[in-house]
Amino acid sequence: MQNFPLLQEQQYVKTRRRIHSVAKLVGRLREALVQPIAKNDNLWLSIVSKGFSTPPMNAINELEIGFNAEILAVEIADNKNRYASVTVTGKTLSELCTEVLDVMKADFDITPNVTAGEFDSERKIEIHPESAQEFLQQSVNFSEILNAFQKGIPFNDGIKSQVCLWPHHFDNAFKWFSGRKIDEIDEFMGIGVSNGDEMYELPYVYMTIYPELRKMNTLELPEGAHLHDSGWQGLLLTYEAITEKKTAEEQSALVNNFLDVGFKGIKRGFSKR
Repeated sequence: MQNFPLLQEQQYVKTRRRIHSVAKLVGRLREALVQPIAKNDNLWLSIVSKGFSTPPMNAINELEIGFNAEILAVEIADNKNRYASVTVTGKTLSELCTEVLDVMKADFDITPNVTAGEFDSERKIEIHPESAQEFLQQSVNFSEILNAFQKGIPFNDGIKSQVCLWPHHFDNAFKWFSGRKIDEIDEFMGIGVSNGDEMYELPYVYMTIYPELRKMNTLELPEGAHLHDSGWQGLLLTYEAITEKKTAEEQSALVNNFLDVGFKGIKRGFSKR
């Protein structure tokens, strides 16, 4: 793992919002191409080494649609060795959608039930390559740590979902269920990384608690973390706390400690309801 890059907040927010808009387009295309299931649990994306992508759509020649942050393009490929890419920069999201739909029809004989009118037609997507690389690096770093932590939870320890990048909220996360119900509500944790939002503009690691605990002040706080109770209840580790550590090893250790200590602490909190 490389060091987490130092992010200039204003530039990062612009980059994050523009890449997020592309994620929403990719997610919308997947939504139009797969069969719906309960709670839209099939509409997730995955972080990959160069950006993010849909999982293969088995019914459509394992079609994949993704965003490559290194070349700033939407990429489309299937198991028939067909490949196409559409450059993102300099276009509105509506124009990008039109071009992607044209390529899918011409090169893959696929016509999703999506229209360009669903997307913004005024603002051009401008992404600086260096900023895109910084976005990619933090995203891949977090993904590696989160996936390793999720895989390390034993199968006989509760029930865990897979790690998913959700195109709407733009966070990469999974859920851990204790197997109990509290007042008819499943007891679970949401464990993940947000790419940033209106509350915290830079990325952050979080653990959410459902249903909420009556007391949080008894939870053990991991190093650098703090309690959060505005809008959702849980633990939060800011990006600034991570980049205060100087080496990749120290940064990774801090995030892993947050996940490990936070997970065990919330489980204890669940057991003491």
